Amino acid sequence: MKCLKCSSINICKNGKMYGMQRYKCKDCNYNYTKGRNSKDKSLKRFALELYLEGLGFRSIAKLIKVSHVSVFNWIKQYGKSLDLLQNDHNICVTEIDEMHSYISSKKMVWIWIAVDRYAKEFVNFTIGNRSTKTGKELWQGIRDRAKGFIMTDYWKPYEKFIPRDKHIQSKAHTYTVEGYNSLFRHFLARMRRKSKCYSKSIKMLEYSVKLLILKRNGLLSILD
Repeated sequence: MKCLKCSSINICKNGKMYGMQRYKCKDCNYNYTKGRNSKDKSLKRFALELYLEGLGFRSIAKLIKVSHVSVFNWIKQYGKSLDLLQNDHNICVTEIDEMHSYISSKKMVWIWIAVDRYAKEFVNFTIGNRSTKTGKELWQGIRDRAKGFIMTDYWKPYEKFIPRDKHIQSKAHTYTVEGYNSLFRHFLARMRRKSKCYSKSIKMLEYSVKLLILKRNGLLSILD
């Protein structure tokens, strides 16, 4: 067996999840899960593809003729088992923005994301409220790589944690990250403003965002 990320054969077992064996690559530390058989694996992978193209659990279930609970558990399993892989290059221009979503249809939460303007990829994200504390969590994950300018809008908390000499506040300079925000609305049913789909927990929202980021960054090897 080879690692799904780096193709190394230096693999070891790493416990089980939902009755399926997990593996860990000793060379790149990538964790992944292998299905019970190729048919199950293919069906689950297809469900994930449909989910990341904007379909909800019930729509997917109707198409592939399984229960929507099964689809939910598969997506949750993928989100749990995959790490948010990141490239380690320095970022010349980082753009940061926040967008809102809902938990249990009423509780508003905020998704903070950072993107690399020139590499055209997601850098990091965090989910919480719209406070300085949540913004700092995002910043801690990117500060060592964000060597150049940091572009944001005029939301006040940014001034509390981004170094003044790097910080540029202007709606004209956040066009890349705002475009990436629209990807969430387009490709995740639960993120659409007028959708009846919504997350029942922050964890499920986190898994969904992580999976879409991995796909858009070309790092979701399970779909290859």
